[in-house]
Formats: sequence, C-alpha cells, structure tokens
Amino acid sequence: MFDMQTVRSLIAFVGMRDPYPENDEEPGPLLSFLLAAEKDGQAFDEAWLLCTGGTFLERAKDLEREAKDEGVTTRFRPLDFPVRDVIDYAEIWDLLVASLGTIRGKAGSGARDWTFLLDSGTPQMKTALFLAARSGLFPARLVQGIPPRFAGGSYKCREVRVEGLPEIRSRAARFLSKGPDDAVPATGPRVPPAPGRASEAGPERGFEPVAGSPAFEEALRRARSAARYDDPVLILGETGSGKTMIARMLHALSRRAEGPFVEVNCSAIAESMAEAELFGHERGAFTGAEKSRAGKFRAAQGGTLFLDEIGDLSPEIQAKLLKALEDKVVYPVGADKPEPVDLRLLAATNRDLARLVKEGGFRRDLYERIKVVVLSLPPLRERRQDIRPLAARFLADWNDRYGERRYLTEDALVLLEAYSWPGNVRELRNAMTSAANTATSDALGPESLPEEIRRASLPRSGCGEAGPTIEVELPPEGINLKARLLQIEWEYVAAALRRAGGNREAAARLLGMTGHAFRKALRERLSAFADEGWEEGI
Repeated sequence: MFDMQTVRSLIAFVGMRDPYPENDEEPGPLLSFLLAAEKDGQAFDEAWLLCTGGTFLERAKDLEREAKDEGVTTRFRPLDFPVRDVIDYAEIWDLLVASLGTIRGKAGSGARDWTFLLDSGTPQMKTALFLAARSGLFPARLVQGIPPRFAGGSYKCREVRVEGLPEIRSRAARFLSKGPDDAVPATGPRVPPAPGRASEAGPERGFEPVAGSPAFEEALRRARSAARYDDPVLILGETGSGKTMIARMLHALSRRAEGPFVEVNCSAIAESMAEAELFGHERGAFTGAEKSRAGKFRAAQGGTLFLDEIGDLSPEIQAKLLKALEDKVVYPVGADKPEPVDLRLLAATNRDLARLVKEGGFRRDLYERIKVVVLSLPPLRERRQDIRPLAARFLADWNDRYGERRYLTEDALVLLEAYSWPGNVRELRNAMTSAANTATSDALGPESLPEEIRRASLPRSGCGEAGPTIEVELPPEGINLKARLLQIEWEYVAAALRRAGGNREAAARLLGMTGHAFRKALRERLSAFADEGWEEGI
C-alpha cells in the first residue's frame, strides 16, 4: 500500500513496438503495462520516456494519445536520449547516468516510488536500466511484462527479483548524489555531465565546441545569442561541419531546453510520405495507415524541430511547411480540423538556398521565413588550428571509453593538418576511430591513419599512383631554383601569418612546423623578404 503523498513514477525506453507493433492490434509493451496498472488501481502519476531520436519522440506522442483514449491518467514526460549507437553498452550507460540525473533534478525532492520497465528498447538499453537499479545508482524496482500469448490470454507483469544475484557496485553512483564534477576519479569510467552541452564529437555530451578560428568562434557567439529567442535559425555549412551540433546547442541553451528536440533528415524522407512524416495522419487516411500517427511537428510540441537538409524538400511540401509555420497549426493527412503546434524551427542545409530560390527550386517566401538568423559554419580546412585539439578530444573520448592511452605522433598530426578534410569534423572523428581501432601500439603514427589521408601527402611526381603530374614551364634561360623555392616558401609563410592574424605559433601549426623552426626560417632563410617590407602586408 503506497502512501498517498508518494508519487508513482515510471522510467522506460520507447521501442519499435510502442504504442503498437507493426500490423498488430495488440498493444505494445508500454501501453500494455500502463493499461494493466490503471486497471489494477496502481496507475502511475508520471512516465519518463527515454526516446532515441525524433522517431521515438513521435512514438511517445502516439503512446500518450492512445493511452489517454483508453482512460490512462498518467502524465507523460518524454526525454531526448540521443545515443549514436543503440547497441553500444558504454555509450548507452554514460548517457543513461546523465539522463537519470536530469530526471531526478526535474522530479524534485518529494517522495517517489520509482519503477523501471525492462520491456522496450534494445537489449543493451534494458541491461543498462537493470544495472542502474541493481547497483544502487537509482532506487527503482524492476518490472517486466508478460504478453497475453504467454500469460493465458491476458497481459500480466511481474517484478524482477534480484535475490541471490551478486551485488553490483557502481562507481558512478556518486554522480547522482554529488553532481557531475565529483562523479568519479580521473582514472575511472567516464561519466558525462547532465544533457544539454554540445559536443563536436556527435551526440555525446560534456564538451564545449572547439573554436580556435575567428569564423567558427563568431558562429558560436551568434548561436549563443540567438538561443535565447524563439525566432527561426538557418544553419549553413558543408556535410560534417557541425550543423547538428549547433542545432542541439541552440536547443540546450533555449527556454525550450526542457522540451523535446526532434531532428528530421529531409533528404531521407520519401516524397510520397513527407506530409505524413511531418504533419501526421489519421487512421485509415490512406492504404497502410492502420494507426494514427502524430508526425514530427506534434512530436516537437513545446520544444525544437530541426529540419536538416531542408533544401531537399519538394515544392509541394515547402508550401505546406510555410503554412504550418505561419498559422502555427498542422493538418494531419485525413484530418478534418487543424492541430495547434508550439515549437521553434531550426533548419540546415549544405546547399545554396539563395541560388535555389533564383532557379525556382526553393520557395522565396519560405526562404525568407526560415532565415531570420543565419549561421554559416566554416569547413574544417578553413579552421586548421582546430584540427589538433579536435583530434585530441576524439582520442580522449576513445581512451576514456576503452581504458587505453592512444596518442598521435607529431608526424601523424602534420598529415592531419595538411589534409583537405572533405568530410569535415565528422571525417576527422571517423579517422581517429579508425586509427585507434587498427593501431598496434599506443602511438598512432602516419601508418595508422586512413589510406586517403596518407595518399594525399604523397609527392605528386607523375610516376606510379602518387597522383597527377605537376606541369611546369621552364623558361629557355632557366631559373634560379633556390631563389624560386625561397619565394614559394615565403608565399606560404605570408599566407599562414595572414590567416593567423600575425600569431607566429599559430602560423607554424598551419604549416606543420614547430614554433622554433618557423622563427628560425624567418630569421635566416626568409629574412630578405621581411627586410624588403613584405611583412607589412601580413
């Protein structure tokens, strides 16, 4: 018998069978559990639903609607759980620890009876929930549902008994009681701070973005300022340059941070399903619509909707998107009345929208509607001073996760700084993961780097497969090769100094040189250029 003052709280992942499995009339795990609790007079006051992306935030919204239609009185509280790899135990555990800390902070200090449902999500997610409860990290009882086909025709649930199992001790338990700064010793498992801080490493939390270049620092400054307001933001940049990271930062620093963050990859939506994907649909609206669907707009209610690669939407959907933004309502496919929506729109693209507008491929009125604030992210090749700290960060994340001590040699770092990085920060992260995976020692030298990075550094002699021949014209009278090479060297040095704002240490890094070697070159080989006043134009 529970005290009347005790709040009954459920924590569970949302899975692919919630609220209903595909083509099945039998309720999924979460809906079945909530219906059974309501029927038995043990209804939960609130349900904290961990959602690994926009699709599952939408499923949480569908679950809430179905549950309310069935008379469930529980208050639903979906939480974004942006894990990159849904079967990576370490990543799931780290993010779960952070999420449980967030839940405890939002729940307040009142008396609560916590329950973990182990039915939805991947096996790795269920295991992480089990360990969190069994280790004492979170004071919850564990329950598991039994589908009707295994329980005599009616849904049943049972508490998972842990008597007789070895006690599990978690060094992460201090995180929830003392805060992230006191979580674990530096040599222990990595425990990130609570969700909300962005990382250029992807969905992981706990780091501020690396910003050594003036252009990227200015983009971050503008983003932090714009985060305080509700106006649309258009994020421009090449693939892998950090657009999603900036979008998450905007959400985390906004007044909507407590609400959902729903990301939609517009380039991955089939044109025939785009309207239902964004605005939802009613049951029976078209062939195959066996259940109603909320759509991404309603899934983002109270939070942020991030439309990535918005330039790939068809003109027809662009028109409906514009109307939804202006009227703040959506019309689900097959619905007779509009549904109000309250959200902030963020959009991103690697395409030239202004050019698309001129060519008729993107609506001018929608373009004007979404570009209230424009953030342009420079590609990694234009922020080379960030390559070393970013590479170090990615390796530090690897070392924390696997308990290793990988590091890059100076020769490897020089190659990284010389490479053009067409895939930007994402490519750098993947290169570090590849190098750490295949290295035979802790020292990651050039031989550990991906082949395309090594090949890019080979001389372009025209012999073999090193690259295309460099065509040069030799005048009949010949040249002073030594003087010509010095001139070329100075042109690179001058360009590096201009980009680094005159900072010689930064310029040296851009050229793959040590500060000492750079200063020596200026003092000895290149002194004539500086003496002739070349340096004044830097």
